[in-house]
Amino acid sequence: MSAVPTTPPLLEVRGLRTEFRTRTGAVAVVDGISLQVDAGETVGLVGESGSGKSVTALSIMRLLPEPPARIAGGRVLLRGRDLLPLPKREMRRVRGRRIGMVFQEPMTAIDPVMRAGDQVAEGMRAHLRLSAAEARERAVDLLRQVGIPSPEERARAFPHQLSGGMKQRVMIAIALACDPELLIADEPTTALDVTIQAQILNLLRDMQAARGLGVLLVTHDLGVVAETCDRVVVLYAGRVMEEGPVDAVFRRPAHPYTVGLFRSLPRPGDLRRRLVPIPGVVPPPSLWEAGCRFRARCPLADGRCGEVPPLEPAGPGHRVACHHRERVLEGALD
Repeated sequence: MSAVPTTPPLLEVRGLRTEFRTRTGAVAVVDGISLQVDAGETVGLVGESGSGKSVTALSIMRLLPEPPARIAGGRVLLRGRDLLPLPKREMRRVRGRRIGMVFQEPMTAIDPVMRAGDQVAEGMRAHLRLSAAEARERAVDLLRQVGIPSPEERARAFPHQLSGGMKQRVMIAIALACDPELLIADEPTTALDVTIQAQILNLLRDMQAARGLGVLLVTHDLGVVAETCDRVVVLYAGRVMEEGPVDAVFRRPAHPYTVGLFRSLPRPGDLRRRLVPIPGVVPPPSLWEAGCRFRARCPLADGRCGEVPPLEPAGPGHRVACHHRERVLEGALD
């Protein structure tokens, strides 16, 4: 009986290692990260500032400056095809056409002297070989789809003439212009007020449902993950601490770091609950310790934490890299 062929994941990152050259030598900012995004799925990549979230996203897109950055190991597979060995010319064809990206700061990602509609049309002309008139017409339609009022007028506007929410919508339109399979959104609601944040997240959900996109959502906001993601990957100091279905990880976190993130958040309806911050900060990569990277801040750390803990099961589809996962699951940090 012949084996049934399996379809590869939309995106599979295996053992990604990204280094930056410093005066004292190469430092790994992303150190062996693995994750997966399936078609139609949203995966949240979370952690404090300095955990390696944005560097992971930019490494997948191969947008880091080389030097000082260098992807030193691992694989980035899109539908089973490794993107890391591709020549730069071929990788440019992948960006925009097969992978779209919403950057953290629209004002730095959008050309300030180029009209909004022209920026949306630019990718379509390059990747889809449309005429200027066709691309312009489709750009206006796409601006309408992402909820920009009077899209014909806004298409002629320069970025400084648009609000922050509108600029972010233009950024989303640019990312989706060539109908990619995968969308990477790096902190897409940063610096927006709460109402606009909700609108942008709803827009991303609607676009995903309409297009069957896989989405990798980079964020530090666990509330955003709870509302929008199917699975979550928790990063700390360049390594995966915990990963699994959002319901499982939020209901029974199995890593002290994940527990600490939840304990430091306010809960609606429980304003008297005391917030418990995680002591200390994420150290710079040059000071990352051997063994478990979190041990200097961990209340359960002991001698075993001098060895790197493997990612091991903590439930169906739920994995955690902690020597004390059983104690955490038993409530040692409650």
